[in-house]
Amino acid sequence: MMITRNNLNQVTFENEDARLLIQDVVSHTSACLYYYDTDIEITVFMALKIQERAYRADRQDSMYSASLTDIRHMPFRKPSHSRRVSALAAL
Repeated sequence: MMITRNNLNQVTFENEDARLLIQDVVSHTSACLYYYDTDIEITVFMALKIQERAYRADRQDSMYSASLTDIRHMPFRKPSHSRRVSALAAL
């Protein structure tokens, strides 16, 4: 389903902040967000990334869409602790 202001109650959010960020995106940008009946919980981190990309796309007059189907394949996942440690060790 495409996320709209009318069906936000069918989406699972980490907390109210995440819901408000996505509500802002669907209300004020031309982004298309697709959410499928999965176990995905939209976190504040994900919502911030979606909001950032949606507003950037609008400023550039381009289209932004996100398909929230599988958490392992989301380009805006929060880096795992092991990846952050590895990156710091490389410095």
